[in-house]
Amino acid sequence: MSESDVGMVPSDRTVRRRLLASIAAVGTVGLAGCSGSASSEGFDCSTKAVDRGDGEILQQAAAMVDGESVVLRVTLREQADALPVESVQIRDTDGALVAEIPTTDAREYRITIGSPPHHGRLGLIAEDEQRVEIDSLEIEYHCTPTE
Repeated sequence: MSESDVGMVPSDRTVRRRLLASIAAVGTVGLAGCSGSASSEGFDCSTKAVDRGDGEILQQAAAMVDGESVVLRVTLREQADALPVESVQIRDTDGALVAEIPTTDAREYRITIGSPPHHGRLGLIAEDEQRVEIDSLEIEYHCTPTE
């Protein structure tokens, strides 16, 4: 913190963003899984990157089953700490907004995207404070019953 920052109150937007990200992080504590594939009682998930942008923000995204939900785990690269990443938007194949993850200093975020069985294709778009796209990742995932 610099001398000019002493005594400054964070903006409502910054506080709101941190609060939302903290709630998302607390709500997903204890989820299990690994990149590429994950399984939970009776279901198996696989995820593959279909297209990747030129940025250095989005490391990976993986679908996994947690209880009655399919959860998308989004991991940012370490370089993201030095860049002004405001949020990661998740969009379906029609471009409709599925979710928006406000970012903080965390490298991993998790968000519920449906109930198993579940499959689809999603686009992830990392944006800066001016809402300019700075990285993208398109994934395809399948969460199906195990045999």
